[in-house]
Amino acid sequence: VLEASSSGRTVLLVILDYFGVITNIRLLLVWLVGWLLDNTGHIMADRLFGLPQRSSGSSSGSGITQNTSGVNTGDWGSGKQTSNKSGGGDQGNGGLPDDGSMEALEASFKEFCERPENKPMMVKHEKKEAKKAARLNRKMQAFEFKEKVLESSYEAQKNIAPFLENRVLRRIVQTFTNDKYNDFDKWARNPIVLNMLKQAHEALNEGRLTDEEVENNILEWLKDPTNPSHDMWKHKTKQTVRLSTDQLVSALNEQVQLRRKGNDLYKARRFVEALKEYESALGICNFINALSSPDQFEVDTNKQACLLNVAAVRMAMSEYGAAEKLCTEALELDSMNIKALLRRAKARMGRGSFAEAREDLNRVKELEPWNWEAEEQLRRLRDGAKESLRRESQLAAEMLA
Repeated sequence: VLEASSSGRTVLLVILDYFGVITNIRLLLVWLVGWLLDNTGHIMADRLFGLPQRSSGSSSGSGITQNTSGVNTGDWGSGKQTSNKSGGGDQGNGGLPDDGSMEALEASFKEFCERPENKPMMVKHEKKEAKKAARLNRKMQAFEFKEKVLESSYEAQKNIAPFLENRVLRRIVQTFTNDKYNDFDKWARNPIVLNMLKQAHEALNEGRLTDEEVENNILEWLKDPTNPSHDMWKHKTKQTVRLSTDQLVSALNEQVQLRRKGNDLYKARRFVEALKEYESALGICNFINALSSPDQFEVDTNKQACLLNVAAVRMAMSEYGAAEKLCTEALELDSMNIKALLRRAKARMGRGSFAEAREDLNRVKELEPWNWEAEEQLRRLRDGAKESLRRESQLAAEMLA
């Protein structure tokens, strides 16, 4: 009992997880039980094992007291020693913690969540929350789809009815609800669309195509950047969650820790492992959105840092094209990001795109005329351009010879 503050929480979490208790309540309950064990363990030991009772005036550092009538709440966490002969709690606030104590409780809960031994539990909790949100989102989409179908005309309902039995075709029909004018009937009565669905339905029934092949063909078509629907598909399929300030701070702190691990690995030249940490941090920034403009600015700032971290690893692995795209994405968030301009210039120099690299470096000089790194890169650019021209001339001479 005296040492149950850590192991007790772990065991209880496993038990509660087995019975499927709601994750948010589970974590709070586990921490609260552990906190009480920390502060009242000696009293529980006295009662469970029949040890001599302590004096009624004694009190732990947490302010929880004991007397002949039992354990009283007292002034939780304030450090004041109180004693209540009536067996009730602190009469000043009805036995509830004051504001300072609530802050202490919050800090204790945060410290509990950040302990290395609790990291697997927190990761599992976050994955469950994400899956739960995804399930809820799918249910909402199915409900909205059903409402759209019922609101449509009889002819539209009759046209799409044969295709709703197949999972893939039903998902195609469900995309009719994405019409920007909210005109479901237009697509459900379109002869070209209906003919396409009919042909796919026949191919599936005859075994000429499988569900997976139909789905893959559609996905490959949507993923093609030259397809006019590509941008809309990319926007629609991007999963995000909007967080309050408190939740946002926790998520951003997690990605900062991942970036720090990546920095250590990068310094050790373990680029593949560093890339994994940086991309995990970037994934967090891509997943979250803020509720206010100032908070979103913080998200975008951290996202830029993650993009440039990944770009640095790509450059170290001589993947200059990928690095250039990442820097460009960072500049879309902030066109005056000096580090992104310098890094993209280096990536472009690595690709031999000297004219474009010069544009980035000149832009840096406009923003920061004193920037010595831009001046140094311009010197290297001139040398690199001369060397490239010399090699091209030599190659041309060899070919003509």
